[in-house]
Amino acid sequence: MRFRFIFSIVALMSIFLGFAQLAPVAVDLYFHNTHSALLFLSSCIFTCSVSTLFYWALRPSEEQPLRTKEMFLTTTFIWLFYALWGALPIYLSVPNLSIVDALFESMSGLTTTGATVLSGLDYLPRGLLMWRAMMQWLGGIGVILIAVTILPTLRIGGMQFFTTEFSGDAIRQSPTVLKTMRLILAVFVSLTMICTFFLKSAGMNWFDALAHAMTTISTGGFSTHDASISFYDNPQIEWVLIAFMFLAGLPLVVWIQLFQRQFYLIRQNAQIKTYIHFVLAASTVLLFGRWLFGTLITQTSVRSSLFSLLSVMTTTGFVSENYNLWGNFSILFFLFLLSVGACAGSTSGGIKMFRFAIVGREMSSRLKASVQPHAVIVPRYGNKPISEDISAAVLFFLGIYLFAICSGSLALSLTGLDVMTSFSGALTSLGNVGPGLGNFIGPDTTFAILPDSAKMILSLLMLLGRLEFITVLVLFLPFLWRRSV
Repeated sequence: MRFRFIFSIVALMSIFLGFAQLAPVAVDLYFHNTHSALLFLSSCIFTCSVSTLFYWALRPSEEQPLRTKEMFLTTTFIWLFYALWGALPIYLSVPNLSIVDALFESMSGLTTTGATVLSGLDYLPRGLLMWRAMMQWLGGIGVILIAVTILPTLRIGGMQFFTTEFSGDAIRQSPTVLKTMRLILAVFVSLTMICTFFLKSAGMNWFDALAHAMTTISTGGFSTHDASISFYDNPQIEWVLIAFMFLAGLPLVVWIQLFQRQFYLIRQNAQIKTYIHFVLAASTVLLFGRWLFGTLITQTSVRSSLFSLLSVMTTTGFVSENYNLWGNFSILFFLFLLSVGACAGSTSGGIKMFRFAIVGREMSSRLKASVQPHAVIVPRYGNKPISEDISAAVLFFLGIYLFAICSGSLALSLTGLDVMTSFSGALTSLGNVGPGLGNFIGPDTTFAILPDSAKMILSLLMLLGRLEFITVLVLFLPFLWRRSV
């Protein structure tokens, strides 16, 4: 294991994050907040200086490709150090904030979870609010690049199936990984700018529009106000966010296919069909449940239901209305949605649509085989047969996910939390959703009241969920450290 080489890469990536802190400096100077600008500038200088020192001390004499096990370790360490460096300006900018709270906020932002310990957002420096949005945006684009370029080659949770079925010619026609990354970055920036324009047209100011566009496209959910989207009380803003949350839940490569006019690939994409059908079915079920609870089916109830559904399902985490008050059926329904996620290849967390679809195809084929025992039934997805290797990978991922939910819930309960807070906290952190359920971490509260031990557990769960579990867990296998993998 070439630790010097690995940490040189981590240091180089940390330099980039340090320079990114100049953007909040510019924002604070624009809004005449010199004190906050100086704090971010100090954090920028410290991050860049320390990272540069380590890079020059550890840099390799010649470039060499990463081995598989080194790729696992490098990815995990980059996320950990980004959370550490990202917490520094938060710790400096917010009075009386503990180091644990700063790390929790940074990890929540970087993993696009959106859970927060901060209150009084309306009065915080604009540079800090922009930094929170930037962390989610940077974390979102990082997740996409990992999903498209790294995870499929490592055969994690069936993601190799995602490469062939959902990336299509847009990836295969790219002669280099660098070109693929440029295409993805261009699409990500374009969607952010378009979303900003529509939010400004709907009634937000330019700063809020840009901040919310960054956290919408990255399915992060950080807002610039304590009341989140309900602060605006503006149906137009909610409809814009409904549209862009839905679009952000699509595989980002779809937009590259759209740009390259590969419409047939989009029409044939089985995951998109599953996603659309699920949204329609889930919104109908949610509205029916609210109707049984006594809510009239009006344009307002339809909008609030669709907004909350997409916010939780795409793991964005915006809040327009407290769905804790919609009755027991809705609470249990949202508890289920905390693990669903949107499409693979998007910034969404959770289990994701294509894994559910593959499990559904397998169940269907098993049921048919029980009725026709002599028939040869091969489950297919997206006009391609599902191999036993893919099925096993997906089922293994689901098993790991279930084990992590149980373990996380039990660990949180040991810190003194009640059952609902422990269970929904584990679900929302693993799914990178943001708000949980119950009186302590619900959609209208923050995570500040939780003990530090619970916040550290939740931060770990956020990282595990964001990196698809196995990227981190495989590092604890002894054989990985004994062999050349």
